[in-house]
This record gives sequence, structure tokens and C-alpha cells, in this order.
Amino acid sequence: MTDAPPPKDRIDAIAGAVAEEFEVTRRLLSFDEWFELLCKEPRIHARNAAQYLRDAFDYFGSREVRNPSGKVSRFRLFDCEFDGGHRLVGQEAAQNDLYEALEGFCRIGRTNKLILLHGPNGSAKTTMLEALQRALEAYSRTESGALYRFSWLFPSKTARSGSIGFGGAPFGVSELGDVSYARLSTEAIDARVSDEVKDPPLFLIPPAQRARLLEDLCASQPDFVLSDVVLHGDLTQRNRRIFDALLASYRGELRKVLQHVQVERLFLSRTYRSGLVTVEPKQTVDARSFPVTGDRSFASMPASIGGQVLFGCQGDLVDANRGVVNYSDLLKRPYEHYKYLLTATESGQVALDHVVLGLDVVFTGSANDLNLLEFRTLRPGEYQSLRGRLELIAVPYLLDYRVERRVYQEQVGDLLRGIHIAPHVTAILALWGVMTRLRPPNPAAYPSKLRAVIGGLTPIAKADLYSYGRVPSGLTSEEARELLAAVPQMFEERFPMAVVGDQPLGDYEGSFGASVRDLKRVLLAVAAEPQIRSITVPKLFRELRRYLGDTANHRWMGMGPQGRGFHNLDGEGSVTEAAWERWLDLSDREVREAMGLVDEARYRELFRKYVVHVSHHIKRERLFDPVTGNLADPDESFMRNLEKTMDPKAGPTFRADVLSRIGAWALSHPEEEPDYPAIFADYFARLREDYYRQQKGTVAKGIARILELLSDEPRRGDGGVSLSAAEEEKARHALVVLLGEHDADGRRDRHTRESLRETLVLLSKHRY
Repeated sequence: MTDAPPPKDRIDAIAGAVAEEFEVTRRLLSFDEWFELLCKEPRIHARNAAQYLRDAFDYFGSREVRNPSGKVSRFRLFDCEFDGGHRLVGQEAAQNDLYEALEGFCRIGRTNKLILLHGPNGSAKTTMLEALQRALEAYSRTESGALYRFSWLFPSKTARSGSIGFGGAPFGVSELGDVSYARLSTEAIDARVSDEVKDPPLFLIPPAQRARLLEDLCASQPDFVLSDVVLHGDLTQRNRRIFDALLASYRGELRKVLQHVQVERLFLSRTYRSGLVTVEPKQTVDARSFPVTGDRSFASMPASIGGQVLFGCQGDLVDANRGVVNYSDLLKRPYEHYKYLLTATESGQVALDHVVLGLDVVFTGSANDLNLLEFRTLRPGEYQSLRGRLELIAVPYLLDYRVERRVYQEQVGDLLRGIHIAPHVTAILALWGVMTRLRPPNPAAYPSKLRAVIGGLTPIAKADLYSYGRVPSGLTSEEARELLAAVPQMFEERFPMAVVGDQPLGDYEGSFGASVRDLKRVLLAVAAEPQIRSITVPKLFRELRRYLGDTANHRWMGMGPQGRGFHNLDGEGSVTEAAWERWLDLSDREVREAMGLVDEARYRELFRKYVVHVSHHIKRERLFDPVTGNLADPDESFMRNLEKTMDPKAGPTFRADVLSRIGAWALSHPEEEPDYPAIFADYFARLREDYYRQQKGTVAKGIARILELLSDEPRRGDGGVSLSAAEEEKARHALVVLLGEHDADGRRDRHTRESLRETLVLLSKHRY
């Protein structure tokens, strides 16, 4: 065993790493050193806040994911891999809308609107904006995310004691020559004046010369738009007074003025409110100005300023400058407290008591749909004024239960350590939540031949369409093909405003229903039950029914049933009953698979072979027989036998419809291999059912025997289930499989003896 290094060596190693990081990140620079960086990378050092945000999106990159409308970009920024924290699950449409809004600001060269995320409570608006700020914090520490600010330095070598150097022959300039004061030691500095507004060093270059310089530097990059704030932005009042006084003292020699400039790296930080600020609803101003002349750093002022007062600024907008300000629940504030945003977003300035504050900040905010609808209804005049300054981005509840399931898997597990979560709990909870948000589609909005199918959709059928592209059973191939092609239109459908009492709920799907936030509380409530060791689906349903009783706090629960079970929350034909039946289906299949009575790969290969034969049959082509090595005609007997099982009423166009259905699925899934179980869920279900019918007795006896094996009491005499040796072996093997780790709900999952016993008892009662 090697000896551990002594504490001194450890400290030296830490100190060395900090010193190296300090140099690598260029934390302190002279103006000349910063100017060299500007000339080398003008796109990095001459961008405004909107361009900075857009570049952060591009820096982290994107990937393609699928939602019901087809393939869409997902920005990796929201995966939060940079800090390992909770990521934003789903909401790709809102992500793309946010990026497009930033692109618009970049194209016109200024931020002229507030980006307002709106949606129902608990739809991840706050999570989205927090992930954005966390990403910007990480990006600001990268080389391509470098930001700089500056301070004024005044050396201690003065011609007169106590002076900070204005007038006369300042600082023994003849001794220092043209060397910058930026790297003077602390002892050699008499005063250092920082700027809370975080003016960029670029503002030290006069606007006329700045414009010519940047146009020259960016001449080879015509796609880069020089923003208004970069071209015309000016120093704060205090920085301007100091700059002008120094320039007068040095008789117009700008190089001498710039000797006093120390450029420092600016790191965005939520903790220290540096460029990243969230403003909670409150009744206080977001910025104010105050005199600073009495401050010790300003004890000696140059004669050129005389008795004039210098001002400082503080407040949320000041802290957020050069980054992002987020107004949480914006519309919960009295209108008078944010109406200044009408001019602030338009002009990039805010008039304070003593000065005009120039801003380079991206305004964002969140609002509950209810508050937005009330504001629009009750204050139409003010809403119209504000609407022109808003970029509205809808953030609805998730409508893909595969995606929502990940929220519970990733976030709730950390809170339930020591509590077992049985298989299918997160999948069923996500399915139930999504079904409460779905609305019956309007058949009149679709082609006449599809209206009957659209009108017959149930919540679970629509949820399956959105999540897996799975069509309901009982449709012809043509109907299934047309329905799949209509899913993107269905996903974008708008609806009449839903109202309960006098309260509007929203006019888009996902604007009301059970929120992820509420459903996470449901899981936690189950875990809080006395003596609980395992969260199972039956326990989950008991808690969901208690949740449904809280109608006073969830007005959407008062919306009456519509269509074929939509908004029917409990009882016969309800979403709760549908979710329960889905759990029984999943559990039934789980048991059969454990007993070796389901071979999904066999069904898939059988159907793939059928598609190959059908394709050659329709094209009147022969296919290669790997057994004989010869070309042969498609096997008509094989195709007919399989068709009898899949659809006893299969007509002459059945085979052509199968290929058309695959083609319709491929339109929304380009570059993907056909997922036959998803495309032909109805046919696969019939193939399984046909096999299940033959095996039902075996399964029933197997379940009974597994329950005996789970019992604490030993099997007595002939009172137990009578099984053959092969069936006994299957039951024992199934028990091992069900209690071991197995892939369920898209992750590794397992049963405990308690959860398995509860599942099998209910499965036997309801299905066997």
C-alpha cells in the first residue's frame, strides 16, 4: 500500500490546478490583449445577448427525435449533460419555437420582444427556463462562450497624495510608458472602479470607429449580423464620465486612457446573479439608480468633472444585463409593475430616476394559461399593447406517454430510495396522465372516408397512436393506413375553448388534465402509506381515485365526458378503466413470456417473411429460396393461412393495403426500419390471441402453481395444482424470471414476491 501524499503536496497540486485554469481561461487581460481576441474572433466578442444564447444552443448541438407529427430536432442543451442535473423531458416543439425566436432576434439585430412560455400548471415551463440558464452558465466557462467586462485601474504612484490620478502628470506615466496597468499588483493600485452593469470592452471604442472596425473584421462573414447594441451601444453614465475625464486629462490620447482598463472574464452565474436572474412575482421595481460620488473609491474627483454626481445602478435588470432575465409567473404581477417592459423590449433602455439604463438582455418569462386568458379577457386594451411585444410559446402537457414515463423513472426514483417500484407502475401512470389530457378529434376536419374511424377513437387508442403509431384493432388496412397518415394533423388540431363553469381551460390539446407535478405527488403519496415496501399498480390506482376526489383544486376534473370516453375519469368506459385493463394486458403478457409461451421474435420474423412474399406477389416477381438455391413463386398457401388468422374477412386488396400501410408509416418515420408490431399492432394482437387461446388453460394452471410456490406454506398432498413435469418446470422457471431483472417499460425492472403475488391474484381473478 503506497503512502498518501502529505497535506502540503495536496494543497500545492490544488493551487497549481487553479493557477493553470486562471491562465487558460484568460481571466485578466489588458485592453490590447482583448483587442487581439476581438480581431481574431469577432463573432465571439462582438455579439449581443440574443446571439450569445443562439450560439449556446448551437454549441451543445441537437439530435433528431420522433413525436406524433414526425421527426423533430431536440436540442442537447436541455439534456443537461454538462452538470448531470434533471433534464427537460420532451417539449421539443417548444424548444424549436424558442430557438426560432432567438434566430429572429439575431436576423433583425436586436431583441424586441419578451419570450413568454405559457401553459397549464406543471407543464415544465420553469424547468425549461432553468435548464436554459444552467446551460448558459456552463457555456460561459468554455472558450467559445467567453464574455468580458472591464474595470478602471488607478496606480498608487501619484503626483499628489490621495489623488486617484486625474489631472497634472498622472501616475508617473513617464516611468510606466505605454505599459498597461492591467497587471499591476494589488499594492500598486490606489483604486479600482468596477461597473455593475457589466459594459463590454467594445464600448470603449467610439461608435463611429467601432462600426468601421467591425464591418471590416466581419466582411468575410456576411451571415453575421452586427446588432444595434454592438454598433450603437454606449457606456454607462459613470463609465462615460471617467472615460471623458481621462481623455481630457491626456489631451485626447486614447491609448493613455486604455492603459487604465483591466479586462476581466465574465462568468454567468445564477447563484451570484451575474447575467442570469429569475424575478419572482413581487411589487418592487426591477432597477434603480443612486449616487456613488460619496463612495471611498470616488473620494478624489478630477477638476473636469467638478461638482457633478456619478450614479450607480442596482436591481434585477442590472444584474441580468449581458444575459437572461426570467420573469416567473409574469402575469401574476400587477400590470403597472411590468408595463415598462413595453418600452424596454422595444428600445433596449429603461429610464431610471437619474440615468437611462442601456440593456443587452434577453427577456423571458412564464405564465399560466389561466392568467393569460384572464388578462386577455379582462384587460383587452393592455393585452393588445403587450401582445405586440410578446413572443408566445406554448408549453402544453406531454401527450406521448413513452416520454412522460421517463420523468417518473428519472426523477421520482431519487425520492423513493428504499421503496420498491413494481413493473409497469411508471408506464401506467404516464398512460393515465396522458389520457386525461386528450380531446376527442373533430371528424369533420378529416376526409369523409376517415370520419367514422376518427369518431370511433377512444382515449387509449389516441394515446397509442401518439406514442407508438399503433392503430386500433378492427380497421381495414386502408383505414389503418389513412389513420396513420392523419396523425400529424391530429396532433396539431385546435379545439373550441374548453370551459368549466366560467373558467376557460384552453383551446389546445394538453392545456388541461393531470400534471406531471401532481402525478409525482401521487407516487409520493403511495410511498407515504404506513408499512409500504413496494409501490404496485393496484396501490397506485387507489391513490389515483383519491386524487380524483379533489375536484375543488382541479377544475378540469369537472369537465363532463365527451366522445368515446374522453374526460370520463372513472367508472365504466373511463380512462381509469382503460389504464387498468392495459395493466392486466401487460401483466398477462409478462407471465406468458416468463412461461415461454410468447416468442415475439417468431411473430416478427413470420410477418417479415409474409411482407417479402406479398411484395414479390404484387410485383409478379419470383424470390430466392435459400433452401434450394433457386428462384420460386411466392408461397400462396403460406400467405392465405396467415391472412385467415390476421383478418378472417381479408379481401382481394388486403395485400396491397398492407404494403400501403407500411408506406404511410414510413412517411413519418424516414430512414427507420419498419416496426411491424407497431404498424400492425392489430394483426400482431390477433396472432397472439390465436396462440393464447390454445394456451389459456396452461397459463391458468401455471399462475396457480406460481402462487403456490410464492406461498409461505408448503404444498400438501394432492390439494395443489396438478401439472405435468414439463408444466411444473415452466412454472418454476417463470417464477425465477419474474422475480429476476427483466426488461419492462423500457428499463431494467423486477418484481418482489409481494408485488408478484398481488399481480397474479388480480390477473387470475380478472382474466382466468
